[in-house]
Amino acid sequence: MSELASDRQVAARSDGSLTWPSATTPSRALLTDTVSLQPISVPTSTWRNNVLEQLRQLGSLAPNWDGEGGLVPKVDILNSAAGLIDEILRHAPTIAEPYIRPTPNGGILLAWQRETRGEDMEVELETPGVATFVYSTNNATEFIQGIICHDGRPLQEDDLVFLRLLPRFSSL
Repeated sequence: MSELASDRQVAARSDGSLTWPSATTPSRALLTDTVSLQPISVPTSTWRNNVLEQLRQLGSLAPNWDGEGGLVPKVDILNSAAGLIDEILRHAPTIAEPYIRPTPNGGILLAWQRETRGEDMEVELETPGVATFVYSTNNATEFIQGIICHDGRPLQEDDLVFLRLLPRFSSL
């Protein structure tokens, strides 16, 4: 592990953008990647800012954060998760706040659960612009999985299936 990798801190700027130190810099100079988590024309959500703050915090995790070699989510995965959150809010503005956690391989997991209906949905981001989703019911009457491409390409069949599932997790 490099010395730089142990000092990863996320800094917020006044314009709403974030700066992550780059752990892959070959020199000892600390370079940064700057990204913006403030997209345009996203519906106001009571939980959006909370979720973006959680993503910022995940970018500050220390290597081996889980004691089992857990990788720190990279800036492109964090940006992809923020972009997917905004896409979800565009299509399902009343969706409940997701549970968010890092995955051991450096990804992000978004999860929704409706205990009253016995429904769960998990979305895992491990590659920028692409996510996998799994929807299931507790009584195993329904199980749906697919891949979501949220990198600006035209919607595919799995994307449409995912979008049809979102309203099931409405906070209303």
